Amino acid sequence: MIKEMIANGKSNTYTIEKNGIKKLIHQTPWYSNGKVAGMVEISIETPEGMPHRVR
Repeated sequence: MIKEMIANGKSNTYTIEKNGIKKLIHQTPWYSNGKVAGMVEISIETPEGMPHRVR
């Protein structure tokens, strides 16, 4: 999946739950001088009872 994201410049975002802790994960290519130079992954713990809205 990472190879595909780097080749296509696409991001990947999803949620997980591990040991009762829910997290939002965002992965995206990182660019330097217009070329892919690596990957960035951001992991954000979502609080218990966090509101979810459908719009």
